[in-house]
Amino acid sequence: MTTNIYNEWVITSQKGPVFTIQLNRGESRNPLGADMVRALSRALTQATAMKDVRIVLFTAAGPAFSAGGNLGNIQDRLAEPLQADGRDPIAAGNRHYGDFLSQLISTPVVTVASIQGAAMGGGAGLACAVDIAIGAAEAKFGFPEVSIGLVPGQILPFVAARLGLQTARRLMLTGQRIPAAEAYRIGLLDYLVQAPQTLAEKTQEVVQSLLAAAPQASALTKRMLGTLPTAPLSGNHVLPSYLDNASEIFAAQMRSEAIEGVTAAREKRAAQWNQPTH
Repeated sequence: MTTNIYNEWVITSQKGPVFTIQLNRGESRNPLGADMVRALSRALTQATAMKDVRIVLFTAAGPAFSAGGNLGNIQDRLAEPLQADGRDPIAAGNRHYGDFLSQLISTPVVTVASIQGAAMGGGAGLACAVDIAIGAAEAKFGFPEVSIGLVPGQILPFVAARLGLQTARRLMLTGQRIPAAEAYRIGLLDYLVQAPQTLAEKTQEVVQSLLAAAPQASALTKRMLGTLPTAPLSGNHVLPSYLDNASEIFAAQMRSEAIEGVTAAREKRAAQWNQPTH
């Protein structure tokens, strides 16, 4: 087995045809900030360049899979100057996650996520973008962005592609958190285990069943799934422009309603929203 650490954000390891990418900031619930996203993208690039890798497995250190975007540095992000081209740096940073998820769905090898604890916002988006998601019964999922004045624009296409538009609409507009059993019922999870200690065992069982398939047949089947008229994300020419626009909307929200939303969440009080102008 070979192991590498990318700036301590992720740990990668390879065991035969399985390449594992572990989110490695468990003490802070594995936030998906710029450093983490860069590390994830770099690790995924490394994995797909290795001819003997057939499966990329995402795991996470600590009690949570990922709490989603990093809002701990919101004041620093608001203070950043515009980029040389005049673009809002918040929009540029937000757009990187859409790039990573686009990279993930276009990866030619099979991707799997083994999920314990909370997977919120971008963390739930990652679960929706992999081919196979496995979760423990204590896992929780949700898209709380609207409750703090943000928008889940970068993950929305990937969530809707897995769950369907109406289910994505319900979860994203309400900000509702759902337990693992409900996530399994609606198709966010493909496998559910009742005991946390059996998650690794079930993950290995699923991985072995994937490896039992003929390598070429598996790769070709995944490629064909990505070209179906009903599943156009990986080859959709409209997706990049949508994600560009979504990042600008995210930045505008970060500079407006999210200031009150994040502050209220930290102070454990109800947010005081201004009436929107249409």
